[in-house]
Amino acid sequence: MESPPKVGQEIQRLRQEHNFTLDQLAAKSGVSKSILSQIERDLSNPTLATIWRITKALESPLENVLAVKGGTTCFEKLSRNATPEVTSEDNGFRLRILGTLDTVSSVQWYEFNAEPSAELDSESHGKGSLESITLCSGNLTVKIGDELQSICAGETLRYHTDLPHHLKNEGSLEAHGFMVNLL
Repeated sequence: MESPPKVGQEIQRLRQEHNFTLDQLAAKSGVSKSILSQIERDLSNPTLATIWRITKALESPLENVLAVKGGTTCFEKLSRNATPEVTSEDNGFRLRILGTLDTVSSVQWYEFNAEPSAELDSESHGKGSLESITLCSGNLTVKIGDELQSICAGETLRYHTDLPHHLKNEGSLEAHGFMVNLL
């Protein structure tokens, strides 16, 4: 079984770079001094929310702490359970985040499953953004403004995402596919 990434050394480096004591970082982040000490010594496996609070206090991007350091290995292998997943408000649309933190500002890619009638609302991804869905099984509709387009298994649909858009599984079976966002 693969271990989670060690973040303690980088957090300690950033804390020292800011000339913060453990007490000062604890006060600024809301994470207790004892937990911070355990994290820095890699004796604790902090949650993503805890790391986020620490990186916000250190004014450092989260991805800098979580990024795999160059030169340490040729591969980064994640188990199914270690691959981050997000869900829609109705919990019927599940997106596994396949992209890396290094590319999140320009390219995002996901594997998704959508239960029958599941819906996913997305805000604009910014001017000039493009989304591409390849459906492996099932049926989906994509609605942008007043326009509606259907897609079924084996098809790929590309569309601009500079406006809010809505995806829905219109079929009676679960839909499965891949989504890529170019930002």
